[in-house]
Amino acid sequence: MRPSLWVCAVIAVTLFFSVFVIGATPSSGSSNEDRSIMATERWESTADRGKGKGAWTFSKKSDGTVSIAGEWTYVNSITCPFSAGSVNISGPSLLFTVMGTARNSSAPQGYQDSPFTLNIKGELRDGKGTGTYTITFSATGWPPGFSGKWTATRTEGKGVIE
Repeated sequence: MRPSLWVCAVIAVTLFFSVFVIGATPSSGSSNEDRSIMATERWESTADRGKGKGAWTFSKKSDGTVSIAGEWTYVNSITCPFSAGSVNISGPSLLFTVMGTARNSSAPQGYQDSPFTLNIKGELRDGKGTGTYTITFSATGWPPGFSGKWTATRTEGKGVIE
C-alpha cells in the first residue's frame, strides 16, 4: 500500500469507530430532557378543507408537562415550523400556542420570512380532533393572518392526550 492510501485507510477506520463508539455513549446527543419523555403522540391535521395542513408531535414528560413540535403549512406555500410552545390539555380540551419563523419561498426576495404566532383550540377524543386556529404574521408585506377550522387524526403513539 502506498503511504497516502495507508494514511487514508487509518483515518477512515478511526472515523468509523469514533462515530460508533462516541455515538453509543449515554451522554452523546441526548439530554436529561430527552430521557424524561414518558409518551409521544403524532397527529396530522387538515385546515379549511385542505387549504392547510399540520403535523404535531406531543411529548409528555415525567413531570407531567407536555411539549410540542411540528409544522403548519398553508396554501402549500407558507410553511411554519415550530419546536416549542405552551400546551394545555385538560380532559379532551386542547389549547396550544407556538411561535416561529414562517417561510414563503414563492414570495419576492426580502419578503419570504415572517415571525408567526399560531393558536390552536379544540378537542381531541379517541384519536380524532376538531377545533379552530388563528395564525398571525408580523412582517411587512405578509397578510396579517388567517383563521379557520381544523380536523386531526392521531397517526402514532398514545399516552399524552388520553
